[in-house]
Amino acid sequence: MFRLLRSKISRQTVLGALMSVFLGAPVMAKELGLQGSVYEVKEQNALEWIKERLTVMEARGEIEEQQMRLKEKTLSSLESPKAVKGLEMTTNPRTFEKDLTITVPTDIKGPRGEIIQKAGTKLNPLARLISKKSLIFLDGADERQLQWALREYQKREGLAKLVLVNGPVLELMRTHEIPFYFDQAGRLVQYFSIQQIPAIVSQKKDKLHIAEVKVE
Repeated sequence: MFRLLRSKISRQTVLGALMSVFLGAPVMAKELGLQGSVYEVKEQNALEWIKERLTVMEARGEIEEQQMRLKEKTLSSLESPKAVKGLEMTTNPRTFEKDLTITVPTDIKGPRGEIIQKAGTKLNPLARLISKKSLIFLDGADERQLQWALREYQKREGLAKLVLVNGPVLELMRTHEIPFYFDQAGRLVQYFSIQQIPAIVSQKKDKLHIAEVKVE
């Protein structure tokens, strides 16, 4: 009996010593009561947060302000798109041709497996297509180029498209009441290898004829 009690006390003493070491203080059990407010831990729903944020922004007029900014930015980009870089006004006129012929890399087959075009066949879309239309490239902010392009447009009796690389495209359409186009990012001038403007692209037989014209 004595040994059992002694063993029990010894284990309790050791346990208390260990708790004191790990907790850094003697183990004491005491009711401290309620200290301050207690709140439930809850993560706010993302959609609810967005709705609350939009409600606040709408009340402050921030949404309407953002919409106006976006509208003004869009209209500005439509009125006067970014100018195509890397072009110069023509000082040394030149003319050259562009051949659109391609070579078929592999056999082109139909739905039943029949060969429509054999590999190695040369195809030129202009061989069967005859067009009298021209593309006139110009800087719409340069009055000399603009007047020259308008004269060329009238001479061709509308069989031409005026393509801007710079300038107020919508304003020119309103002023002259004819269509104007804009070469976004300069894709067309790069394709036609145009380096100087104004320039005219037209078809001659089975090739494209490109002329960079000097305006006096």
